[in-house]
Amino acid sequence: MSIITDAKKDVKDMVVAGCRVQLYFRVMEPKQWTVQGTVRCGIDDHAAEQSFHTAGYPTREEAEQEALRRAAYLLGNNVDRNTSRINNMELKRGA
Repeated sequence: MSIITDAKKDVKDMVVAGCRVQLYFRVMEPKQWTVQGTVRCGIDDHAAEQSFHTAGYPTREEAEQEALRRAAYLLGNNVDRNTSRINNMELKRGA
């Protein structure tokens, strides 16, 4: 699935870890929310795109949470440098 540009669709765009993440929300019968997601990273010849979709969930929020988990998985377990310093300091202190 490519990035969607139709403003009429229920789409959420964001940038996570420097990559574009787009979530496209749909309601399937019987009242189940699903999300089709796209993660796009890189530039020019080094650009890559991966797509995913979720199962049905009773609420939009639950479907979004699962979609964000899947996007994070595709992006890998990147740790913010600030967070890693704090975790490292706590480990040195024996916390």
